[in-house]
Amino acid sequence: MAVWGDGEQELIRNAVLAAMSLALGAAPGGRPTRLSPICPWRGDLASRLVRAVNESLFILYTRREVAVRCDASERGAVLALAPLPAGAVPALEIKAATYHDLHPRRRLGRLRAILTLDV
Repeated sequence: MAVWGDGEQELIRNAVLAAMSLALGAAPGGRPTRLSPICPWRGDLASRLVRAVNESLFILYTRREVAVRCDASERGAVLALAPLPAGAVPALEIKAATYHDLHPRRRLGRLRAILTLDV
């Protein structure tokens, strides 16, 4: 999965939303009803990317809540969650985002990363 962002926060937000889109088969939607901090939140950008995507996937499959927004900084991150609509099921089961060949880089003024997803 390829993601871009003007900065780290936008890159992480786009990675979470892209993972939700792939898992659901459509862009995530709904009104957030709950906020969930991502703990722990440390390490380099690659670690924070993997952590945010994996936390959003875990919540989707175990609690049936969709990450519709991710607010991240170097100090912490919070997922804004909306309930998965009644009767809806994910289109794809993504086991995890991995560190395989993950090297976020700045290119042409924007950050980019290619995350390998284990399906």
